[in-house]
Amino acid sequence: MKKQTSISKFPVLFALLLSVIIAAPVFAAAKVADDDITYWVKDALRQDARVDASEITVKTRKGIVTLSGSVNNLAAGNYADTEAKKIKGVLGVINEIKVMPVWRSDTDISNAVQRRILDSAVIESQGITVNSVNGKVTLSGSVATYSEKEEAGLLAGEVRGVKEVENNIKIKWRAKRSDQEMKNDVVAALQRDVYLSGLPIIVSVKNGVVTLTGSVGNAYEKERAGSDAYLVSYVRNVENRLKVEWWENRGVRNKKIWPSDDALKKAVRAELDEDTRIDASNITIKVSYGLVTLNGSVFNHYQKRIAEQDARDVVGVGWVIDNLFARVDKREDWAIQDDINFNLNTDAVMEGFDINTAVNDGIVTLSGKVNTWYEKFHAADIASRIKGVKEVINSITVQRSSWKKDTELVSTIKNRLEWNWTTSPVRDRINVNVYNGVVTLTGDVDTWSERREAGRVALLTEGIRKVDNLLTVKGYDYPWDQWYIKGPIPNTPYYYYEFDYYPYGLY
Repeated sequence: MKKQTSISKFPVLFALLLSVIIAAPVFAAAKVADDDITYWVKDALRQDARVDASEITVKTRKGIVTLSGSVNNLAAGNYADTEAKKIKGVLGVINEIKVMPVWRSDTDISNAVQRRILDSAVIESQGITVNSVNGKVTLSGSVATYSEKEEAGLLAGEVRGVKEVENNIKIKWRAKRSDQEMKNDVVAALQRDVYLSGLPIIVSVKNGVVTLTGSVGNAYEKERAGSDAYLVSYVRNVENRLKVEWWENRGVRNKKIWPSDDALKKAVRAELDEDTRIDASNITIKVSYGLVTLNGSVFNHYQKRIAEQDARDVVGVGWVIDNLFARVDKREDWAIQDDINFNLNTDAVMEGFDINTAVNDGIVTLSGKVNTWYEKFHAADIASRIKGVKEVINSITVQRSSWKKDTELVSTIKNRLEWNWTTSPVRDRINVNVYNGVVTLTGDVDTWSERREAGRVALLTEGIRKVDNLLTVKGYDYPWDQWYIKGPIPNTPYYYYEFDYYPYGLY
């Protein structure tokens, strides 16, 4: 009989093994150094075509990032804030960036903001008052929905010369809903969202005020959850008390969602019906293996784009075919063209670009040259928000201001995937190929948010022109090969660009 060896006879070895066992989780959960956070936030801003990071200073202390310096328009400062929140290790962002636009008189600023609001196809409510003092715009009055309030704020922030926007517009809902109905809708909206599904977010509603508690992985997810709640009908206010967990804690998701075609169709239907920015009563939906087709009509071209974006945001959606048409009220082509030209000429982002517009029976064609894909699609977004626009044909050419080797772009994207909070856990399973500035992503990821964010990380990399996102989500296979061989789906940009409709791009 073999004599058993007592652990007590090897106290040093036992202690060593015990220390390794105890320390193992600590090593796995090692905090990200502030210097590393600072470097990768700077890199994210430098890569982002929407932000001129040359005058932005980044400092980090205990995971809290402070942004200072200056930008030349209000939107750029907010985009910088959002992208900083996505970096691994960031617990919060203090935004001290100052907006230093070109000087314009307060009268010109007020008139430009007022005209944009009146010409908007999104804002139906009347009586919004605009006041500008030293470049600070104050909006007051009342509207029928939260989305109208947000749209007014966005329109004001895009005007050249605006330094700050104070949005004091009040929402006067035309009807009431029970707190339980609103709670159900907020919970459902959070679970449909590709970035938030499965997170332990607790929702309570009292007298129309939504309170969010629980935990999320980073500051971006917290902010996005609050925006989702605000967009639910009849919500008066949102108290966002979500706790941002340590960045290394990735176990907060309590489930993963793999919807059937029927469940996905119901989710897209609910997302469209709940969005106060659109009338979805004449939209029909077809779903096949994650491919969503939207048919029917909406009231304007802007609603068409929002409906497509809503569908893309739903957990389980791979591609979207947008066959919607805009049944707009008839306007004279010259009036539509005049409004578009005015908005382009007073826009902070489009300053210095000569964009040509042509309008034929409400169909707008844009041409000219810009430096980035963001400027190209921002011009189309400006046109789509004008009353009377049925469709926008975007023929603007992007002049590549940054020519980089494809191998260099691959390396840059891989590094960015590693330091993005959402994509970091699956970075080794994402294959990145670049040819002539066009990136193709393949591989299998765990969650819909990882798939979505990987595409956006690639698209926001300087030197990338287009993205072909063929990533699949583990446990839910799409027939990518079949679709790929057949080529581009009609009416769907094969290399996609997904515009940010949430305030200042919360995507």
